[in-house]
Amino acid sequence: MVTTLCSESRAIMRYYAAKYKLQGTDLLGGTVEETGLVDQWLEVEAHNFNPHIYSLTIQIMFYPAVGTPTDEKAVAESEEKLGKVLDVYEQRLSESKYLAGDFFSLADLSHLPFTQYLVGPIGKEYMIRSRKHVSAWWDDISGRDSWKRVLELESKGWAGN
Repeated sequence: MVTTLCSESRAIMRYYAAKYKLQGTDLLGGTVEETGLVDQWLEVEAHNFNPHIYSLTIQIMFYPAVGTPTDEKAVAESEEKLGKVLDVYEQRLSESKYLAGDFFSLADLSHLPFTQYLVGPIGKEYMIRSRKHVSAWWDDISGRDSWKRVLELESKGWAGN
């Protein structure tokens, strides 16, 4: 079910990015090549990054909240696998400012929510900070006004109270 929800959310993101392409930031790429790179990195996020960061989030944040013990072996395995993915990102980001090239895209945007958990409540910010280019990329994408606004709304419970 989680895989289905994640793939559906990515389809929804693509839909809205296409629908509002002419308003604000073009998140899909301006050329066929750029669009292909965005799609490629969205797949990397979905199949290589997300499973491991999702596992860390569930194990460290959510299991304890519902009284389920954290599986330390699962945490260690997910952390190791996520580290290998971040090493690939480090290499890629040494060649371009963002994952799909030198433009902010849906590929970058899709990393914001779970990486926010990683550097925040999960307490594994070092996984980002120990990689120079990943760290600079994270500072850039998480420093965008639109993401800051999302975090502000989230801190108010999304209701604007």
